[in-house]
Amino acid sequence: MTPIIFDLEWNQPLKGRTPVDGLPDEIIQIGAAKIDLEGNVLDTFSQIVKPFYYTKLNKDVAELTLLKDEDLEGGLPFSAAMDAFRAWCGEDYVLLSWSATDGFVMARNCEKFGYGTDWMPKIFDAQLMFDDYEMGEDRSWPLNYALYHFQEKPDGAHNALADVLSTALVLKHLDLAEALEDEYFLCWPRDGEAEDAD
Repeated sequence: MTPIIFDLEWNQPLKGRTPVDGLPDEIIQIGAAKIDLEGNVLDTFSQIVKPFYYTKLNKDVAELTLLKDEDLEGGLPFSAAMDAFRAWCGEDYVLLSWSATDGFVMARNCEKFGYGTDWMPKIFDAQLMFDDYEMGEDRSWPLNYALYHFQEKPDGAHNALADVLSTALVLKHLDLAEALEDEYFLCWPRDGEAEDAD
């Protein structure tokens, strides 16, 4: 079984526009890294996703990710991007993300685009692992704080692959093998599935 950290960036409607029914967040970037149980990065994946619904970048999203509209034009359509991601993941793997949000955004996009969610493997919450193993305060810590706590430097700007590589730096300090045996850290699937994403 291969642990894979993944992170998503998503676009939202322009200010003042009504969100598309069932899709408040449309994925525009997928980043991922295969790691070993010590948190060492073995391989990486990064893919821009061409949006179908929110074709112009929300200003806040553009400022956060430093992506531009022309970057999105060069991306793959959602289903092709997901096919590429799944092919890269291989057969026997679990996913980890910093918080439960990314898994539910992925599920919501898959459902909206008719891609389905039956392929989705177990997803573990690395943010919860950090709090449980290191802080014990029952709160959601920002990734940047976890890096600061372990005296690690963030890996680049706020984009999907950089956040994945930063998460790997945090996981180097945790007992990942033990955490992946504990369903307490499991955030997908869970009761209610995508309806809990908000």
